[in-house]
Amino acid sequence: MVDVTEVTLRFVQLYGPLALCLFTFLEASMLFPFLPSEAVVPAAAALLISDPVSFFVFVLAAGVGGTVGAFVPFYVFRGSRVRESDWIRDRIAVSDERIARGQAWFRRWGQSSVLWGRFFPVLRSVISIPAGFADMTPVRFGVYTVIGTIGFYAAAGGVVYYGRQRSLFEAAFTAATASPILTVGGILALLGIGLLVKSRFRRSALSE
Repeated sequence: MVDVTEVTLRFVQLYGPLALCLFTFLEASMLFPFLPSEAVVPAAAALLISDPVSFFVFVLAAGVGGTVGAFVPFYVFRGSRVRESDWIRDRIAVSDERIARGQAWFRRWGQSSVLWGRFFPVLRSVISIPAGFADMTPVRFGVYTVIGTIGFYAAAGGVVYYGRQRSLFEAAFTAATASPILTVGGILALLGIGLLVKSRFRRSALSE
């Protein structure tokens, strides 16, 4: 049996950032059977990142692929376009259970989940679908997706890069302080979580 993770990493090793960009596109678009990014991304970071420049290229390639890919299910499942795009929708490898779970998260936490959801394996790709169903504006969806996607890959790449010579805690701290991209991504992620908490308290107050 073919090991998809091993094959993916072989392509990353051969074709570098271009293969990584394609992988993140396929994962975010869900046009290919689910690939284990939790295994592929750290291994790809270990293969591709050797200095600050390669770290930037890694984040850029993964961020572009992940962001562009996220717009595929967003537009396919957006409002009245669902019927017009059935031929694409049939090729999106996602179960009804995962769609229902993503819708439940989106209803509960709102549009900010598009940002911080990119950091969680369960939500990273599927959150684009309920955002499309809710007819979220493309500009806001794009901004939240770019921030969340870049933040996730910067965090993953930074921890792997600095973790080669340090403990996990020291690696996370050093990566956050040494990389402006990672620092900004972390701050924006925290802001997104803060907005989420604020929205939750506001809903609780209105319901009382």
